[in-house]
Amino acid sequence: MKKEIIIRSILQPIWKAWYEYVSNKDGDGEIKFLNYGFHSPHDLTLLPEDEKERYPLQLYHHIISTIDVKDKHLLEVGCGRGGGASYIARYFKPRSMKAIDISYKAIEFCKSNHSAQNLEFSQGDALRLPFLENVFDSVINVESSHCYPNLAAFLSEVYKVLKPGGYFLYTDFRSQKNLVSVEENIKKSKFKVMAIHNITENVAQALKIDNDRRVQLIKRLVPRIIHKPVCAFAGTNGSVTYKSFESGWNTYYFYVLKKESTH
Repeated sequence: MKKEIIIRSILQPIWKAWYEYVSNKDGDGEIKFLNYGFHSPHDLTLLPEDEKERYPLQLYHHIISTIDVKDKHLLEVGCGRGGGASYIARYFKPRSMKAIDISYKAIEFCKSNHSAQNLEFSQGDALRLPFLENVFDSVINVESSHCYPNLAAFLSEVYKVLKPGGYFLYTDFRSQKNLVSVEENIKKSKFKVMAIHNITENVAQALKIDNDRRVQLIKRLVPRIIHKPVCAFAGTNGSVTYKSFESGWNTYYFYVLKKESTH
């Protein structure tokens, strides 16, 4: 466990620098999602402006549609480019949708490119959430926790800000070896596990279908000399990342966790 925390502490500034780079290069706001996406056999009706990022958006839809969030107070931790928080705010109509990210550049982008009456972005650290106890009905975390140096501390923070009876919708990926650590941390937390889903096949299929769009974005925004590592980061077809999902070496999981009511 300590070794994992040390490794993630070392990698965290590298991940942060990458997200800052994307913010600097994508001046036109083409990239509103940084997740790997989700393929669903069910048709999802989208507004024309959302259609081009259908697969990353479908990941959010799959997660948030597991519970009723209308007129609820929601928080997304690690909102990145803000597309997911914006989609939830516009389509699912929560009373409030707050979203935080550790990157100032990402939050500046979100504030400039997303607007909804019930949507608010701010800078914040996942391991020190800037909110009082028992504030939110649901917390969402999508493909972000692999960047955190201490998963146990993060789970504790989420539990703190959730209202009793509130839900934590948590999805990310890990290698088979590191997935054991995730499972152990969740078991040691105060959360009740309501559901566990392995969505690796859905993610791999989304990457396959959405490949051309990702490749074209990389060609436009990234210097040719670093195309290969960026393609690996983006999960383009044939990359190490894509193969890791296709082979099952990486597992993409989705947990529905609950903070039980106290009587």
